Amino acid sequence: MNIKVAKEEDKTTVYLSGSVDIPGAESLKKALNQIADDNPKEVVIDFDEVNFIGSSGIGKLLLFYKKFTAKSGKVSIINLNKEISALFKAIKLDKLFNI
Repeated sequence: MNIKVAKEEDKTTVYLSGSVDIPGAESLKKALNQIADDNPKEVVIDFDEVNFIGSSGIGKLLLFYKKFTAKSGKVSIINLNKEISALFKAIKLDKLFNI
């Protein structure tokens, strides 16, 4: 998995590509923790080039969401493919994240 981060004033966009499997989830956790430490007001996670996300990746997203929104941050997820979108809806993540 590859992670690219683009910062603009109060908004940070995280571009993901590849599979968010167990090693990818650890990379994602490190990147999101660094972003949270920078205290942007909004984080957008772009899933345009993600073809798979496992339970460990979902867990890391949930931990980040909880930590970041506790500090009044806003988290959005964009460009989910059909399969990942269906997964997020099945486990009700579409109610939690702004998708």
